[in-house]
Amino acid sequence: MKLGTVVGINLSDDDFTSFNSIIVSTKYSGTASLLRCYPLSPNSRSIPVIGEQVYVIVANSDEASGVTGATRNYYTSVVGLQGNVNHNALPGSSKIIPTETPNFSQVENGIPLQDNNQIDEDLGIGFKEVEDLSQLQPFLGDIIHEGRFGQSIRFGSTPEGTDKSDNKINGSSEVPSWTSTSPESPITIIRNGAGVSKGYNKFIIEDVNRDDSSLWLTSKQTVGLTLSSNLPLGVTPIGSWSNPQIILNSDRVVVNTKTDELIMSSGKDITVTTSTNTTSIDRIVEVLEEILKGKYPTAVGPSGPHPLIATLLPKLKNGA
Repeated sequence: MKLGTVVGINLSDDDFTSFNSIIVSTKYSGTASLLRCYPLSPNSRSIPVIGEQVYVIVANSDEASGVTGATRNYYTSVVGLQGNVNHNALPGSSKIIPTETPNFSQVENGIPLQDNNQIDEDLGIGFKEVEDLSQLQPFLGDIIHEGRFGQSIRFGSTPEGTDKSDNKINGSSEVPSWTSTSPESPITIIRNGAGVSKGYNKFIIEDVNRDDSSLWLTSKQTVGLTLSSNLPLGVTPIGSWSNPQIILNSDRVVVNTKTDELIMSSGKDITVTTSTNTTSIDRIVEVLEEILKGKYPTAVGPSGPHPLIATLLPKLKNGA
């Protein structure tokens, strides 16, 4: 196993031999020793940026058999030398100085090895650095997956041990934004776009009200979602519900079916509220009221409003 620095990344599928590969330099000065490397797992890939470090492992290639034993290089996940979820490029990695020009077409789609006059780090064409992105606060037993731009999935619970004096749990910097009387009950939080950041070397907690878009799958937790409009009387507030629920929150939510019905089934009521107090049911009532003013054709000539409409309209108005 070798430790190397990523100096080139192939994002094209034009050439099968370089498909899905990166170029890794196993030296930081002097003659560059370049290795073409492939993901260790084809099902779970973490694409590095220029300057990040990976470990290189030699294993069988697709040409290996019981006779040839052909091998090739594979790379592991990025080494978190800076503890930064956005990138962990080695400082000065864009100033690797070779004593001779390397091959691989100047390390393909990456950067050519550069001289000391290059001051700024080149992380690769198309990659935009986020300078102050914070990591999620971990708790004992959590499994957390974080993207480079504020996406995350937490498989967690509700840790015990809150210290009332400093509001911390087991020495953590942050406490959960959810509560539960059942600490071992699972919670899964999918977040896209962090609503809060304190700097790359600080922890933050998911915030259902401030994160761009999020999906919360709860079991025995209470989540303090602030609704955009008030619930009608008799409906349990979101922040008071401690049984399993799914919370989907964003600036806009679109539900679409491509070829068949949209099916909504409820064990109780279906509640729809809006900040303007105008719902689809309200519009249906308005249309029916207009129809009531008109006439409908019969076998013996035009008649007044259909009696069925007159029967249904009061029920719609009363929410029946």
